[in-house]
Amino acid sequence: MANVLKFESIDNARQLGGIPAGGSHVKHNLLFRSSNLSKATEHDLHRLRDDFGVHLVIDLRSDFEYMQKPDKLLDGMDSALIPVLDDSMHGDAFNKDQVVPATGVDFMEFLFGIARHPIASTLKDKLYNYFVDSDYASKQYAKVFETILAQKGAPVLWHCTSGKDRCGFCSALMLAALGADDNAILDDYAESENSYRKPLEAMTAKGRESGMTEEQLDILHFLVSVKREYLEIPLNRINAECGSLLNFITQRMHVPTATIDALREYYLE
Repeated sequence: MANVLKFESIDNARQLGGIPAGGSHVKHNLLFRSSNLSKATEHDLHRLRDDFGVHLVIDLRSDFEYMQKPDKLLDGMDSALIPVLDDSMHGDAFNKDQVVPATGVDFMEFLFGIARHPIASTLKDKLYNYFVDSDYASKQYAKVFETILAQKGAPVLWHCTSGKDRCGFCSALMLAALGADDNAILDDYAESENSYRKPLEAMTAKGRESGMTEEQLDILHFLVSVKREYLEIPLNRINAECGSLLNFITQRMHVPTATIDALREYYLE
C-alpha cells in the first residue's frame, strides 16, 4: 500500500492521503496514524517534524499507559492526550498492571498470559462494541475532531499503543467525516494486519509450541494485529442503528456539520 510509511522504530505508520472521499481524495501527507512514539529514534522524529511537518501528536492512550511509555518528541512538537477508554475498560478483569507490562517482563510472554486469561475471549467484542455504546468514547473522539480542526489543515498524527484499535476507529471516523465509504475505511483499517504479519506469525508459531488452543491463538491475533471483520462489528451496528458512520458522527458524537465541512475544506483535494 502506497500510504504505508517505514520508520526505524515507529510501527504501523501510514498517511491517509489518496484515499477516495467526498467525491475527491484525501490530501497527501497531512493526516497520519501510527503506533506510539515511545521508541521513536531521532531520525524518525526528524522525519515526522521536518519532512512531513507534523507538530501535533494526538495520543489516544490512557494516562497510565502514557506515563509508562511516554512519547518521544522534538522541540516544536506538541502532544494532546485524549484518552478514549474509560474505567469500564480497565476493570477487575484486566487492571492497569495487566494492560501494560512491567519493566523487564518479556512482551511475548505477557501477551500469552492475556490470551490464556479466562476473560480474554470477550475482549474483542467488548472493545469494538464499546466504541459504539460509550458516551465517553464519543465525547473524546469528538474532542479529537475539534483538536484536528484547530490545526486549520496542518499535518497531524494520532496514535494509541499499537495504532490498530483505538487509532483504527479514530481513522475510520475521520475518513467517514471526509466522505469515504465503508470499503475504503475497511481497506485502511485492514492494512494494520500487514504491518504486524511477521511478528504475529512468530508469536503464533511459539504459541502453538507452548500448547495454546486455537481459541487462544485467535485472541493472540486480536492482541497483536487486526482482521477486517473486527471493524465490521461496530460498522454493522452503526449502519443498522444510525444509517451510516457519518450519521453516527453527527448524531451520537454531536460533531457539528460545520466542523465536518471545514475538515473537508482543509483535508480534501
